[in-house]
Amino acid sequence: MVSAGTHSDRAGKAISLYDLFGIDAACSADELRQAYRHMARRLHPDVAGLGDGGLAMAKLNEAWRILSDPDARQRYDLTLDLRSQGAAPMSQQPPPRAEWSRRQAWVIGIQAQMARLTRQAGRSATQTLLIRAPRADRSHYEGLVELIVASVIEDTEPRVRAARAASAAPLDLASAASLIALRSLADRLRRESALGINADLIMTAELIDRMWDIMAHELTSQLTNGLGGNPHVANALGIR
Repeated sequence: MVSAGTHSDRAGKAISLYDLFGIDAACSADELRQAYRHMARRLHPDVAGLGDGGLAMAKLNEAWRILSDPDARQRYDLTLDLRSQGAAPMSQQPPPRAEWSRRQAWVIGIQAQMARLTRQAGRSATQTLLIRAPRADRSHYEGLVELIVASVIEDTEPRVRAARAASAAPLDLASAASLIALRSLADRLRRESALGINADLIMTAELIDRMWDIMAHELTSQLTNGLGGNPHVANALGIR
């Protein structure tokens, strides 16, 4: 049974960044590198042809950027239900809970909350988009949601400080920090759009806008306004 903190495809298999490489979360760094090289050869536009090979390659590269960084990979692994993915190798597991400092435990706890809230919002946003304006199948959207989750849990501490500066209550810190992260990702999409707009960028923009509204619903309007409000990145990019 897949936990509420993970997505699943029709066969019940958990969806994660590792699935883009066709490997398990327990893989070693060398196995990950080999899988990336194999998939990169398959998806390179010169090999894949016209189709969506370029889009798939861009998504693969973003997943590689996250998983090839040991710290980023560990943060991402902590957000997964590894019982459904296979235990991570010892080199990738966090230190035993008894060895965590209070600060480490706090950061890990906040990251886990941010990941859970972001995935829940992503699942709801995906369902809405599949009903109203589908641009791909469910598994494709879920892959994009995982990339969004990985971006949201980066730079946790400065984002929590920004949430506190906006007067977020202690119980709202994870939600507020996640909204700050979504705005940061929206800004990055705007910059990337200068190089061209592709299908994954469009879907990510639509997901971010809907996920913002879903997560902001539980917060006061005063707080969400203080966080800058919905970035409306899809509108900014001229997506209809």
